[in-house]
Amino acid sequence: APRQLDDFKNYQKARVMVAKYRQRIANQRLDQLQKFTTKLVKQYDIIVLEKLNIKGMFKNHKLARAITNASWSKLVSILQYKCDWYGKKLIQVNSAYTSQICINCGKNNHRLGLDKSEWLDVREWDCPNCGTRLDRDINAAQVILKKGLATQ
Repeated sequence: APRQLDDFKNYQKARVMVAKYRQRIANQRLDQLQKFTTKLVKQYDIIVLEKLNIKGMFKNHKLARAITNASWSKLVSILQYKCDWYGKKLIQVNSAYTSQICINCGKNNHRLGLDKSEWLDVREWDCPNCGTRLDRDINAAQVILKKGLATQ
């Protein structure tokens, strides 16, 4: 009978070595998450996050690996239990239109008439209502914070 892959000693050694490396990387990522979340919870009384559609983001093959490496859902669950533990508040905000609403006047620019793929390339935009120049990511963070604080 032909030999199976499991019969080879070098295969077994390589399999164990790969498992050790993967475990080490997983431990390093978890340690980084623990340290980061502890720092956030000790520094802030209220933490506001956007509620992301992780399953939907996995469908984008360009983002899927980066999202898994970031461990967003793990980060949120760790933050939640630490906020409960320390008596802090974690607020999750619906992420709809957060990068399109002007923080200055509150007007929604509706992606300036662009489709979704083109809108993702726009990093800065001018509000059609008040004319303020906005960085998309910074504006979104400010809108998320404003929405989160308004829910209290």
